[in-house]
Amino acid sequence: MMDVARIIKPQEWMMAQEIRTVMAALGEGKALFVGGCVRNCILDAVVEDVDIATSLLPDDVMRVLNVAGVKVIPTGIEHGTVTAVLNAKKYEITTLRIDNKTDGRHAEVSFSKDWIADAKRRDFTMNTLLMNMVGQVFDPLGCGLRDLEAGRVEFVGNPVTRLEEDYLRILRFFRFHALYGRGDMSADALAACRAAAQNIDKLSRERVTQEFFKILSVDTPSAVLKIMFDNNILRDLLDCNLDVLEHVCKFQCDYNLRFLASRLFTLCGFDLKKMNNLKSLLLVPKVFIRDIQALDGVLELPDLSDDKAVKVAVYKFGRVAVAQALMIELATDRVTNAAVFKALKIVQKWDIPQFPISGNDLIAQGYEAGPALGAALERLEDEWIARGFKD
Repeated sequence: MMDVARIIKPQEWMMAQEIRTVMAALGEGKALFVGGCVRNCILDAVVEDVDIATSLLPDDVMRVLNVAGVKVIPTGIEHGTVTAVLNAKKYEITTLRIDNKTDGRHAEVSFSKDWIADAKRRDFTMNTLLMNMVGQVFDPLGCGLRDLEAGRVEFVGNPVTRLEEDYLRILRFFRFHALYGRGDMSADALAACRAAAQNIDKLSRERVTQEFFKILSVDTPSAVLKIMFDNNILRDLLDCNLDVLEHVCKFQCDYNLRFLASRLFTLCGFDLKKMNNLKSLLLVPKVFIRDIQALDGVLELPDLSDDKAVKVAVYKFGRVAVAQALMIELATDRVTNAAVFKALKIVQKWDIPQFPISGNDLIAQGYEAGPALGAALERLEDEWIARGFKD
């Protein structure tokens, strides 16, 4: 067994009955926590997802979990990954592996019981760290803990080799630096990413979208995005003012209103045509498009400087769109913090009224169904709004 590199106090999530049941079923010494949950424990950050590495074969993992009454989903069984589900909590469990063949997108693997061999096939040194149920941390390569604490995102072994195995690691490198990095990026790693950038086109839009959105979701993505664009990483994706994005993200964090769709719209220069151009590069969810269209509608209004204007915007486009528009207006110096604070009270607390007239009401007054009826309804609604939502 590996030497213990660090001992940390067991976290609350490790005490949950669900995780204790799963780990007990897998067996002591045959399963260890890996990935983000270990990194975040060491850094005293919030743990959201729990991943587990095991020396058991996938079939054995499914068998012992079923015996323990744990539901198992074979989410990636060909690569040794299953998902344990207990009381609505999910844990991804992956058998130790060795890569036999890679092509930059996919890997053919064989299963292993060697923790160090499994660590050598991973992407970054900080991603090789392991931990057991009592908080003992293991550093199979002897450098993961050092790099994590120094804020250095380093590839395991030769960066060129790691990227040739999976070109998605180019984007993962920048995401990890955005989350954990301090100081300058590794020169060798950055050079390798720059040299391999053209291979991103070989990846599916799904994989690129997921990783890019994760980068865009960090609290301060602008600095990393600038380095990416300067090094020809997705440079053709967007041509934008990163300073505005930086301010939008800052105010979103200040007001606890983080929202990915508005960040994407900011990157596109608040231009719906540029948003449409993204479809060949990213899979933008339909809900994002709807949110951005609503946001665009709010931004086209003359101003959000008074209570009435805020109420009209909320009525027409919804609370979320108005709140995000206020973040953008603040970032572009079109409103003050005091005005935003006041407007957000309306956004959060105002009871949105319902237009009291329906098409049936007009039909009862002699209108016929058709365009004229719709136009009349729209005219009456505009008048009702102009009166301050009064009959």
